[in-house]
Amino acid sequence: MPLIEWTAELSVGIGSIDEQHKKLVNMINALNDAMLLGHSNELLEKIFSGLATYTHKHFSYEESLFAEYGYSDSKEHKRQHQELIAQVVDLKTKFLERPQEAMNKDLVIFLKRWLTNHIMRSDKEYSDFLISKGVK
Repeated sequence: MPLIEWTAELSVGIGSIDEQHKKLVNMINALNDAMLLGHSNELLEKIFSGLATYTHKHFSYEESLFAEYGYSDSKEHKRQHQELIAQVVDLKTKFLERPQEAMNKDLVIFLKRWLTNHIMRSDKEYSDFLISKGVK
């Protein structure tokens, strides 16, 4: 069973963003599965690095929409993005230094909470605005 199940509750109602969120969910689930199955540190690093890179790409996409459509709370949302990226970079650094200690259930639980809380709270705050501007 996946760590995170995609449900309609996680949807922000914008197809392009929902697809990116689904990819993040799948990447976190893949990391969890690889960890539970005892895969090599090299594979775990590859998945985790991909997750970090894709998270940055996703945030950049959201921020480009904020700029294009003049989202009034973009400064705060960008601050949250910067904070989350810093946390992911810190986790990646810890993993590279001590993979056996860093890669544990607490890490994937943190990633699950981080993603679902960010979607359910922060991302849902901008969805009505962007939908009203015609973003699909």
